[in-house]
Amino acid sequence: MDESGFAHDMPRLYGYSVKGKRCYGQHDWHAKARTNVIGAQLNGKLTTVSTFDCHINSDIFYAWVTQDLLPKSPPGAVLVMDNVSFHKRQDIQFAIQKAGFILEYLPTYSPALNPIEHKWAQAKALMKHRT
Repeated sequence: MDESGFAHDMPRLYGYSVKGKRCYGQHDWHAKARTNVIGAQLNGKLTTVSTFDCHINSDIFYAWVTQDLLPKSPPGAVLVMDNVSFHKRQDIQFAIQKAGFILEYLPTYSPALNPIEHKWAQAKALMKHRT
């Protein structure tokens, strides 16, 4: 499981101008809105994804885990999370273990080991081509 954010206004990575002249944009590309998502992957497929128009904090993550993730996960599943501080909140760990799930954490700074990171990258690439 993991969380990610998607800017509504994806910045342009390139532009065109007359040779020797600087390229200036006419649009303010600073992100004005952002949608944050939390999702879980099982057997290579996203099993649950929730979107939020606010920052994800420990309270939102706790609600998502207890109300969305745990009811949709197979009994005894191993839940793998990265080392974000709010993932390690005591009541989140307790809720997961009380429900009969095994909780594991990825090594620090190892997003390449989290398969859902690749799903987020695919989604962001699709969004970039649509703007």
